[in-house]
Amino acid sequence: MFTFHWSELLVVVIGGLILLLGLALVMLRRRNEILQVFLTPEEPNIEEEFFRVRETKQKESLAEEDMSETETAEEVPSEHAVRWGTETSE
Repeated sequence: MFTFHWSELLVVVIGGLILLLGLALVMLRRRNEILQVFLTPEEPNIEEEFFRVRETKQKESLAEEDMSETETAEEVPSEHAVRWGTETSE
């Protein structure tokens, strides 16, 4: 009635493995798409983001310039240094 050949079994097993691997790849791809949708934030307004970052950098550079100006102003000899004779007189 039914004849059994090893080659037929091999074809069925390989076909089943290919089918399972294909389904697994499709599931992983779909999982990746779902995770990407849920885990990525909404698209930011690039123009707004650029100018916000630029403003903070400008504020930081202005603050650094102010600090350097106050440091140069502090280089003037203080009364304490002159009183103890650490400054040279001209």
